[in-house]
Amino acid sequence: MSPRLLLLAVVPLMHDAWAAETCRYSGTSSYSGRISVETTASAANGETTVNVAARVDARMFGLIDWRYLYQEIGVWRGGELLTIGVNHRYSVLGSLRRQQWDVFRRTEGGMQAWRVQAKTLADLQQKHPGFVSHWDPERFGEDWLPAYRSAPPERRADLDLPAPSIAPGLGIPLTMAFYWVRWAGTADRTVPLFLPGFKRDMRADVPVVSRRTEPSGLPRLHAEIRHRQLSESKVSTGDAWLTADHHLARVTFDAHSDHGSAHGDLRLDGCQGEPPPL
Repeated sequence: MSPRLLLLAVVPLMHDAWAAETCRYSGTSSYSGRISVETTASAANGETTVNVAARVDARMFGLIDWRYLYQEIGVWRGGELLTIGVNHRYSVLGSLRRQQWDVFRRTEGGMQAWRVQAKTLADLQQKHPGFVSHWDPERFGEDWLPAYRSAPPERRADLDLPAPSIAPGLGIPLTMAFYWVRWAGTADRTVPLFLPGFKRDMRADVPVVSRRTEPSGLPRLHAEIRHRQLSESKVSTGDAWLTADHHLARVTFDAHSDHGSAHGDLRLDGCQGEPPPL
């Protein structure tokens, strides 16, 4: 039930940035979990780049420590998703199990995919020698996109999203959940999502409805999703509490799969800077 998503941002060498903002969230989850999420949004040359990095540390069965790291970088122009970069890593008992970097670029034929993946440093050195400096998990969250072309990445047509599946307003999960939702308003809607990295069932349409104002006085948006990678019998849900000045005060989720369930609750720690124009 691990999310797999990814994105590519091509950063110009020279540009005029309009605004930049960083927000941080922290909270807890099932399995004695601790979660932290950082979002960074900036704009330049008519494009908005949103970088979301999530870290989860938890303990299974009270004995087995594991860490999950997941990063999405999305680039939009005029409300259209242009490129995606996803960095997905996890380890168990301190032992790395997977490190994976995916990039998707929008073309006339759809979102085309590339992948850099390795289970060991020796594997990365052999297959992607130009990317070895990014192996260390302590570098998670750093800018890996400039080195991606020289990795070299592997073309992965099996991960492509065909053009007919690219709906207006298409988004990616973490970015929609922690950034774009802040300006969603309270009207009920269906949000089209691309699940980058999936070989099938890579699209989901997620209904989002407005709930009654809570005792806190903050409006709440509620989303529900059924997907084969989760549970087709139990609905997974997410809730977001929004402030009048477009900040995300709180996020909760209940995820269900055929192998178990998990709950999470995060609160806003604070934001610095101004968000770029939408």
